[in-house]
Amino acid sequence: MDDPDDTDPGLAGLSPEFQAMIGGMAGHTAHFQKLLERRMANMSKDAAQKKDDEDYLESYADLDIHEDMLKDQPRVDAYRKAIEFHGPAWKSQGDVSVVDVGSGTGLLAVLSARHGAARVEAVEASRLAHFCRQITEANATAGSKIEVHEVRAEELELGEGRKVDVVVSEWMGYFLLFENMLPSVLSVRDRYLKEGGLMLPSKCRLHLAPLQDGQWRDSKLGFWRNVAGIDMSALVPLATATACEKPQHRQVPADGVLAPATEILNLDLHTAKDADLRRFEASVKFELPAGKRLDGFASWFDCEFGEAGW
Repeated sequence: MDDPDDTDPGLAGLSPEFQAMIGGMAGHTAHFQKLLERRMANMSKDAAQKKDDEDYLESYADLDIHEDMLKDQPRVDAYRKAIEFHGPAWKSQGDVSVVDVGSGTGLLAVLSARHGAARVEAVEASRLAHFCRQITEANATAGSKIEVHEVRAEELELGEGRKVDVVVSEWMGYFLLFENMLPSVLSVRDRYLKEGGLMLPSKCRLHLAPLQDGQWRDSKLGFWRNVAGIDMSALVPLATATACEKPQHRQVPADGVLAPATEILNLDLHTAKDADLRRFEASVKFELPAGKRLDGFASWFDCEFGEAGW
């Protein structure tokens, strides 16, 4: 039996002195975390929640985030095509009402109004609501009304008895659930969506597949073997530990996917509950081709937009 080893296996190959330095840094981090915990302990639960909400909403007042989302052409096109698909039915019905949760710059609200929604409630809690109001006014559509509500989705009040036909939201984050915005969308659904109403998107699937990515490996690990003609391969174990410590959000080479993807989560947005989001489990089994190397796992999601499809 091997002797017990308390060192971090990710740092194997480093000198004891360097491991001690890393351990000291971890100690400082743990000390700082305890300070934060003591500070938070002095705050009420409501105050802590309010502070979290303020930080979250402040991040969405940053225009860079919205610019990145609006330049994500496949995502924008998916919503545009879905709204265009449902538009004729909305126009035929004549009195369709839509709630756009997390409206941001107002893109989905304006598209909904242009394609047949008689009334759109645009919900945006960040400071961007001021500009969302100006954008929706500048792009007003005859026969349709857009009202901007500068409130958290959970605090939206449409009036007693009011129900809507459609709830639309661009809530998806990295690994589908990262931004934790979906509970806010579900709160609007539960209070205001008519029975038989439409959720856009309506279903979401999260996939996982094994990945070999030689280009990434060379750029992050192989790089250290020759830096301006100097062998720095002693740093490879540290580079390995740090580069693989956190998940990454980036495109991966399609030819690097080593096996068919496994679906690890399937959500029906008409019936999903908060509990479905807090924890989920999936069994995965992959057979890797001979001669291939497992560098990690790639994950991605796709969405269905009602009868408009995936």
